[in-house]
Amino acid sequence: METVATTRMAQHVRDGARMVLVDGMKIVEAARLLDMKPQQLQEATKRIKAAHKAGQGTPEGWECVTVCVPKELVETVREVGRKAKRDAGLSV
Repeated sequence: METVATTRMAQHVRDGARMVLVDGMKIVEAARLLDMKPQQLQEATKRIKAAHKAGQGTPEGWECVTVCVPKELVETVREVGRKAKRDAGLSV
């Protein structure tokens, strides 16, 4: 989570965000474990996602996603992304 280094957050807030964003834990569960308010942790995850998106140069209105697909579909999915970037004038 290099992106988190670009934000000013206490370590326990970073830990909670990691539990949610990396480990897949529910915000309510992670907040309870760390004795935090779920709203505080939700805001932290939003800030980290925004910093990550800004660092990637993701265009406005676009979303970055991670998908798991069978090997035979990997190239098709990649091509969809490349075509969208070309159509938007973001790559050659």
